[in-house]
Amino acid sequence: MKRLGIVCGVKAEEAALGPLLDDASVVVAVSGASPARAEDLARELVEQHGCTALLSFGVSGAITETLKPGDVALAKSIVMHDGERIAADRVFTPYLSEAAIWADITLRHVDMAEAGDVIADVAAKKELGRRTGAHAVDMESGAVAHVARQTGVPFTALRTISDGVDHALPHAALGAIGPGGDVRVLTTVLRLMVRPQDLPAMMRLAAGSSKGFKSLRGCARHLVPALLGVV
Repeated sequence: MKRLGIVCGVKAEEAALGPLLDDASVVVAVSGASPARAEDLARELVEQHGCTALLSFGVSGAITETLKPGDVALAKSIVMHDGERIAADRVFTPYLSEAAIWADITLRHVDMAEAGDVIADVAAKKELGRRTGAHAVDMESGAVAHVARQTGVPFTALRTISDGVDHALPHAALGAIGPGGDVRVLTTVLRLMVRPQDLPAMMRLAAGSSKGFKSLRGCARHLVPALLGVV
């Protein structure tokens, strides 16, 4: 049986998959804000759950002006920490491109960079973009690419943008994701009470996240089903 393994970083990304969560040909794992956990889970999807393909699915940050909140990005490659590029498998591209046309979704084919931690600073985002030539960054796609290469299964990354390159992540938002991928609401509120000056940045982040998750739900509804049964 062909089975798609999907790695998400947070529970909200998993929830965006909607009815796909009940599909027997889909297995989803949520890693929390941990690339190491994402790697372990991706390996489990292949070796224990019999997944024949892997997908990194969720929201990402833009690291160049090319991408804006709400944009949909499909990986051409993942740029690893050491500068190596692991190419995403092109077998998925025609299926996703055709589905995007029917759904009137603009797919932006870009390189993506892996990150070992949250990149909150605008200058750091721009530097990563200049250094890697990538346009988006997240904490799961590198792990998925690494496991896919080791196990010999095809993979790709389908991500939507939640924060632009000029959006600094406020201190109140840092550490907001628990190890199980849940949002620590109380922690975030308490940090915001200590640093009320973060409120405008939090509101901007919320607006960008809303656009990113709206696009992510559209991807789950119209694009991800096109991958089922492909490999």
